[in-house]
Amino acid sequence: MKSNMKNYFQKMWTSLMAVMICVTVFLSCSTKEEYEFEFELPGRIVSELGASIEVSFKAVNISSMSVVSIPEGWEVKNVDLVKCTMTVVAPSEYATEENEIEENGLLKMSGFTAAGNSHQVSCYLSLANRNIDLTNAYANSYVISQKDTRYTIDVTHKGETNELVSPARVDVIWQTDIYLIDYDSYDAEKGTYTFYIGSEDIEDEKGNVVGTRLPYGNAVVAAFDENDDIIWSWHLWLTSEMVEVETSAGVFMDRNLGAGYNSNGSTDIDDVYASYGLYYQWGRKDPFLRPKDYKFSDNQDEKVYSGSGATKLFRYVTAEMVEGESRPYEFGSMGYAIDDPFTFMLGTEDNDFDWLYEAHDAALWSESSKAKSVNDPCPRGWRVPDGDAFAVFDIDEVEDAAALADVKNMYGWHLVDKTTGAKMFMPGAGRRSYENGVLTNMNNYGYEHAPMPWIGYYWTAGTTADNKSKSMFFDLNTTRAVNNRYEAQKAMYRGNGMQVRCVKEK
Repeated sequence: MKSNMKNYFQKMWTSLMAVMICVTVFLSCSTKEEYEFEFELPGRIVSELGASIEVSFKAVNISSMSVVSIPEGWEVKNVDLVKCTMTVVAPSEYATEENEIEENGLLKMSGFTAAGNSHQVSCYLSLANRNIDLTNAYANSYVISQKDTRYTIDVTHKGETNELVSPARVDVIWQTDIYLIDYDSYDAEKGTYTFYIGSEDIEDEKGNVVGTRLPYGNAVVAAFDENDDIIWSWHLWLTSEMVEVETSAGVFMDRNLGAGYNSNGSTDIDDVYASYGLYYQWGRKDPFLRPKDYKFSDNQDEKVYSGSGATKLFRYVTAEMVEGESRPYEFGSMGYAIDDPFTFMLGTEDNDFDWLYEAHDAALWSESSKAKSVNDPCPRGWRVPDGDAFAVFDIDEVEDAAALADVKNMYGWHLVDKTTGAKMFMPGAGRRSYENGVLTNMNNYGYEHAPMPWIGYYWTAGTTADNKSKSMFFDLNTTRAVNNRYEAQKAMYRGNGMQVRCVKEK
């Protein structure tokens, strides 16, 4: 495209918000004049060159309308104040160096009341030939891999089950960039949520823009009931095209759930950080945040935002810390977990360090002998791996025997299938502690080497008899690599927040 659509929309946002707000009462001079004037939707995307679309608006006590400005190449026709519709015609060609067509821009209209006062509203227009409908692939997590595209998802199904919810509204509750999920809308009649994914610039070493790409990141969209309580939520995962890794234990994703891509042993710190996935308490479907950088500086979370751009903070608490709160569910219950995806429920000795206080439940992430659970956080076609899935692997022998200086800056290991030789790189992204939610993956044995993020914890669906769950664990020793540890089935408290590497459903 001629210009970066996402950046263009960002520049428009201030103007859009200033003029889009529906004004119900306007005071002009000393006369109180009531009116209503707004577009039904904040924006429209047209998928075909030269296509005509009907744009609806609300106009109460508006006697006439006129076009203030319209993007180059677009046309407004047939403005009907009785039916409150107008026809917008898209450009007949895409933008090139030879024309001045604006594929994206603002349509600004002025409405005039009977008293002669004018009021302005705006609607963004976008010419894009990319629309992806995922409504038939409903799940708890959606893989988003195409830039400059309009996506539609189902927001009525709980996971991949036939258990339904009826949202009163749907909204972004957190996202890793203010403009990551843009121009969204909820269709209550269809039970669908539509949103736009833009692009970001790719720059060369001199800072010149040489192209655009998908903005990697994550977001969670929630459905609210009439009381404004969350009744379900869905993870939107913006990541590069997936590569499958075939092993004797099944087909794995090549990256952690929530990661931008896999660093595959790169020592570039941006690659290392992009390969960190999100963190999950065992049995919960909703993710928790990465650290703010690759080395877990100050144990701070990455910054995230609400749908309106406000900074959002997660909390890490026990039942005692939230006493007196008015909630529809008891702390430590599944209902509470669904209603509050922002709360990391800390484990205590009284409940065997599980986030679930009511009663332990070993079926929250079911193993392969059962159907995929309603709480499984993996996208459709994928699931949390079985408890013994990592038993076929071991650390790559070459890396295991290498000098520390040769492997430490990868911040992870290549695991090798002992039967087939298949490899996959596992970042050392550590865990969130069940005790306080702090990001923990520093190996520090008190030797001369500074502690660094070389420890990996990966959940499986397997459980133990003592109310723990099985995980894959590794530790790159900071003194010499020959002391490295690898455990394929390490029992861990379920209150921990850990990485997930999804495996393909059989």
